[in-house]
Amino acid sequence: MNKLLLGPLLFAPLLACAATPSFDCAKASGAAETLICKDAALAALDNELATLYPKALANLSPEQLKTEKAMQRGWIKGRNDCWKAKDLRQCVEENYLPRITELQIKGGQLMVTTPVDYQCGNKVTLSTYFYNDAKLPAAVINLSEGDSQQQVLAYEVPSASGARYEGQNLSLFTKGDEASLERYGQPTLSCTEIPTKGN
Repeated sequence: MNKLLLGPLLFAPLLACAATPSFDCAKASGAAETLICKDAALAALDNELATLYPKALANLSPEQLKTEKAMQRGWIKGRNDCWKAKDLRQCVEENYLPRITELQIKGGQLMVTTPVDYQCGNKVTLSTYFYNDAKLPAAVINLSEGDSQQQVLAYEVPSASGARYEGQNLSLFTKGDEASLERYGQPTLSCTEIPTKGN
């Protein structure tokens, strides 16, 4: 009987410490922060983000640093606004996962993949870096159209076949060496992978 009780007692200190996020729970404000202090999995996400954030800031210029700090403040506000959501926990988790992915990429915590290049229609080319080992699988899409250059971070979303990535005003669906590019307010473009030199 005593042996059976010993196992849970040994792990009790670990469980008690597990729900300690990066911020002081005594000063937690709002439903989101209160939940994070009670939920070990959310606290772990908070600690992961807190570890990644300074790494992402390390090599930024003063102007980039200012922008990134503003983005972080905006992200915290968005996370704390989860009290308005129907499912508080789901909302908080869904705020952490893409932000952690973004910081993993910005902080150089993931191996940079070889880009996959696509020709979309006559005028658009894409140079796309796929980060399948990120917290959320993601793609950094560098879009060129004439003199216009745009970079979009897109996250993988469920797809019946192939892979679909959604970012701000842009979706990319890939299957084999074919892809399709959807942009807000513009027609869908069919894309073909550009073979790398030597292939």
